[in-house]
Amino acid sequence: MAMATISTTSWAQTPVERVETEQQLVAITIDDGPHPVNTPKLLELFKKNGVKATFFVIGRSVKRDPELAKRMLAEGHELGNHTFTHADLAKLGDLEKVRKEIEDTQRILKETTGKPAVLFRAPFLSHDENVWTVLKGMPSINASRLTTDWSGDSTPQSIFDEATKETKAGDIVLMHSWPNKTIEAMPRIIEALQAKGLKLVTVSELLAAAKEKAADK
Repeated sequence: MAMATISTTSWAQTPVERVETEQQLVAITIDDGPHPVNTPKLLELFKKNGVKATFFVIGRSVKRDPELAKRMLAEGHELGNHTFTHADLAKLGDLEKVRKEIEDTQRILKETTGKPAVLFRAPFLSHDENVWTVLKGMPSINASRLTTDWSGDSTPQSIFDEATKETKAGDIVLMHSWPNKTIEAMPRIIEALQAKGLKLVTVSELLAAAKEKAADK
């Protein structure tokens, strides 16, 4: 299956952690969904606060809950490819297995929403040459603000601190859909980032702002 790409070579074989932009934009990213309980809570919160986010979704979860995936896109959010089973791709050691994880997710997204993803995030942020071979220039998105919301030791306060402390224009914040602690922390996170004058946008919007700045030079 042909891969959908953003027309750029600047991020080929290098994960994107943040971008340089003079616009006051930050990207909130949510991994591992759609989650049947927490994703609707996030959608309601984002709608209330004028937030657009990028959800890096798991293909089998989209297959399980296609209507929720459609809702995410219909409400102006972006769906990125996070593999079909959340496999650690660098540990698979097999090009065709990596291809299946990524392309099966592209296929289910296209079948469900009409759109394949234009962005990818590797589970565990783990890449190898097989991943880059399959992506064919499709940007792979890491993050500059990594929360540890996945950890049993994290708290809503620690998640809030990791997502907001020193966060500035061009940053990409990584969180997950399944921890209830993330849902609890999110209203304060949104409030704190917006209080800094930051607009919360999709990763594609953030990348476009970076390209605009580059074109101005």
